[in-house]
Amino acid sequence: MANIRRFHPGMYIKETLEAMKMTAMEFSARTGIYERTLSAIINGNEDITFDIAYKLSLYFDNSVNYWTNLQNQYNLYTYEIEKEKELEEEWNLIKGVKKYLLEGNYISAEDGKTEIICKCRQVVGVNSLLLLKKEDSFVCLKEQHTKNEADCFFQNFWIALALNEARKKDVNPFSKSLLISSLTEIRNMTIQNQTVFYPKLQKIFDNCGISFVLLPYLSKSNIYGATKWFSKDNVMLAISNRGEKADLFWFTLFHEISHVLMEHRRETLINMKGSEDEEADRMASEMLIPQKEWDKFTSCKIYTKESINEFAKEIGIHPCIVLGRLHKEKKVPYDRFNKIFNLQYQITNKKK
Repeated sequence: MANIRRFHPGMYIKETLEAMKMTAMEFSARTGIYERTLSAIINGNEDITFDIAYKLSLYFDNSVNYWTNLQNQYNLYTYEIEKEKELEEEWNLIKGVKKYLLEGNYISAEDGKTEIICKCRQVVGVNSLLLLKKEDSFVCLKEQHTKNEADCFFQNFWIALALNEARKKDVNPFSKSLLISSLTEIRNMTIQNQTVFYPKLQKIFDNCGISFVLLPYLSKSNIYGATKWFSKDNVMLAISNRGEKADLFWFTLFHEISHVLMEHRRETLINMKGSEDEEADRMASEMLIPQKEWDKFTSCKIYTKESINEFAKEIGIHPCIVLGRLHKEKKVPYDRFNKIFNLQYQITNKKK
């Protein structure tokens, strides 16, 4: 049967008709099978249905199962061939995230090809990694991206991984009022060590009903952060450590908090440079450094180590955030003060 299933059952009908010296037209007239249908089956372009199998069994005096089994075996063979091709496509996609998976202990160096593919599917919760090649229309991303399949795969892979992690968390129903009342405490964390603020930040988000996920940056995804409402009372807020810079971390965090506060729940919030994203940028900037305070500081146009430190201390944030905004607004060169104020956070997704 292993060899038989390689051939479409229409081939056997064709060979039988040739041996009987009977035309398809005559066979159609004798069996009641439409000649067009018969021609399609003989040429391997159409399956033998139960009705056709029944008519063939009557004429050849054999069982219906004989014909349906021939068709099923052939269909199984072609299905397996197609799945082998898909596995190769999935494997080619995994090559771009294999290092990320290894570093996170999602897979091991000893795993075989098929095992890696299966584990990778489980990590992101999909039946096939090929599904991640399509643009995700439900996630709010931090910045503009192209929409080719390669970009979409890396973006969707990271987001799907973050969503799987978010759904594992046991958090309260979302409370906007509690989140608003916690903003000052969250902002004060900018001057704390990562090992100190992170557990407290996680607890605040749990209480506010936000599934907070912190994952390392995935190369080629270009994702700083993403938010997604996956139920009426549950929202994911995910942050990556792209660049590992503390000022980017805090601005991205408050940007995504802004999306949560504005309850941007509509489906298409991806690859935006529109009003909602601009509004989130403005809110994040205002929460970190109030505009009135910023205008007062920048009006002097004197930016020194001492002035930056003094201003940061005055408003209660880390000076790297002040420097980050100065860089963004091109008030000082990007290479200036970096050695003094640069602060990096290490984020790991290693599974225990």
